[in-house]
Amino acid sequence: MAGLQQTNSEMILLSWVRQSTRNYPQVNVTNFTTSWSDGLAFNALLHSHRPDLFDWNAVASQQSPVQRLDHAFTIARQHLGIEKLLDPE
Repeated sequence: MAGLQQTNSEMILLSWVRQSTRNYPQVNVTNFTTSWSDGLAFNALLHSHRPDLFDWNAVASQQSPVQRLDHAFTIARQHLGIEKLLDPE
């Protein structure tokens, strides 16, 4: 049952992320690994809930994946109190 519950929890979380980022055509979240590597999903998730924090188009079009990830982690830490647990590289 624990494995089934984890799978259901992951599916629910993935569904929430997909719903939250549906208005961002550059973002297609299909899993919790490769879908996040370019930094767009993290930034889109933040922007979908707090669009006042940054210009989505500037982040999506002008930065490298590492810069986008660093941007998302910095915004999350500074404005939402979420500590950086991963290194963008």
